[in-house]
Amino acid sequence: MDLTTLILIALTIAAGVASVLGLKRLKGEPAGGSVGRWQRGLIWLCTLGAGALFVYRAVWVHDVWQPLHAHIDGLLLIAPLLGATVLYLQHPSRIPGVGVFAGPMLVLILAWAICASAWTLKLFDIDSVWKAIHLASVYLGTLLFAMAAVAGVMFLYAQRRLRSKAAPVTPSPEGGRRFASLESIETLIIRTSALGFGLLSLGLVTGLVIVSQEQTRLGPGWWYSPKVVLAAAVWLIFALVMNVRHTASFRGSRAAWLSITGMALLLATMAIAINLPDLATPTPPTGGGP
Repeated sequence: MDLTTLILIALTIAAGVASVLGLKRLKGEPAGGSVGRWQRGLIWLCTLGAGALFVYRAVWVHDVWQPLHAHIDGLLLIAPLLGATVLYLQHPSRIPGVGVFAGPMLVLILAWAICASAWTLKLFDIDSVWKAIHLASVYLGTLLFAMAAVAGVMFLYAQRRLRSKAAPVTPSPEGGRRFASLESIETLIIRTSALGFGLLSLGLVTGLVIVSQEQTRLGPGWWYSPKVVLAAAVWLIFALVMNVRHTASFRGSRAAWLSITGMALLLATMAIAINLPDLATPTPPTGGGP
């Protein structure tokens, strides 16, 4: 087993422990308690570890300076940026409590990176600026949509707690469970969806340019392939989420559910895209990347 996979396994376990500690906090651990400190520490560990692994692969593993050399590199770009965003947002004056809900998403990304390293390693065939822009916009857009989905789950939980009157969800200086207001969480959903929507639009445009230049790669029916149909569905969903502030029909829980559904469809789109030969070329069966 190679070094990248071993480190990813360790980071995934750390993220899993952070998720379990987050669940424990939901059951009554004060915001400033030891469980919360351990959880933040593990998120810091995952953030720094994934970031260092991304730099290691970009500088020492690849023969040329091309950070997004394979799908694993894209996931390693998302993981530390997601962790850093969560660490910034969970300050009491911003979106307190977001770290509790971000753990499972971090586990998902790191676990997927293990698969991309150990079993399904494929190198991207990046021979134009369009492909470089396409990949960068897709992965950075996925990062923002992941944050929107995390905020969506947090919104649904906070809304349910408010309706049941089980516990306060707003910041409490007395050290109780500290969660942001529904308005703050909804704003986070809208802003991250709007930024991700812009990057996804850029990814779709550059993808169409690439396909128009190399139509033989996806075949004559490329425009109704699962990859294109799912990508269009994700685009439409986040177009709705981005505009929820202008309509009462998709505010609140509807925006939260749309952000979660959009992220699920985006992950399905990426899974299909990685297995299509439009940007990836198979590597020799070496058992994973270095």
